[in-house]
Amino acid sequence: MNRILHIVVAAGSGRRFGAELPKQFHLIGERPELMLAVDAMRRYGCGGTVVTVLNPDYIGYWTEVCVSAGFDPGPIVAGGSTRWESVKNAVDAYGADADIITVHDGARPLVGRRVVEAVVAAVASGAKGAVPVVALSDSIRHVGADGSSKAVDRAAYVAVQTPQGFSGMEFRQAYGMPYSQAFTDDASVMEAAGYDVRLVEGSPVNIKVTNPSDIAIAELLLRQCND
Repeated sequence: MNRILHIVVAAGSGRRFGAELPKQFHLIGERPELMLAVDAMRRYGCGGTVVTVLNPDYIGYWTEVCVSAGFDPGPIVAGGSTRWESVKNAVDAYGADADIITVHDGARPLVGRRVVEAVVAAVASGAKGAVPVVALSDSIRHVGADGSSKAVDRAAYVAVQTPQGFSGMEFRQAYGMPYSQAFTDDASVMEAAGYDVRLVEGSPVNIKVTNPSDIAIAELLLRQCND
């Protein structure tokens, strides 16, 4: 049986969200969005261990919230100054023996069973990496360094979601490389190390909460999922 580690990254300060608390602690329905994300990875993660990465300043706060809600916070790792460092801290602390490692955004509270299982299944079947994607619905343009722009074919592009899943051995090797600003997500780290990733079908419900208005959208989607 594959040993699976699921890393839920929620170490951001939430400055773009514009609220006193980072966005991952705001309620979606009756629970914080981070709690929804962790719970989903536990329920759908094929029996793997779920580790949460938090800003050290909020570890105590999150533990108190979980205790008050009767929710087991599980293993917690202190995050770093970048997402790359946060993931590396979790891999170093809990990923030494993992056959499969996934990384999920704590700001994606509505991830469903189909997406999680598709990612895990792709890696279990031999893919070095698996990334859920959805088609773009908006027209897109390429913006040049001089500010000029031109239309591009949106059919040639997809939007990337999480969880992203990887073979544990190759993922540990990739995270042994020095940090680069080109690392926009974990798939980009793997590609920089020379590994290909497989695309799997994502879900339009698996939104990332970025702005305050996204809270209302997530609450609506959550109600629809529960109906």
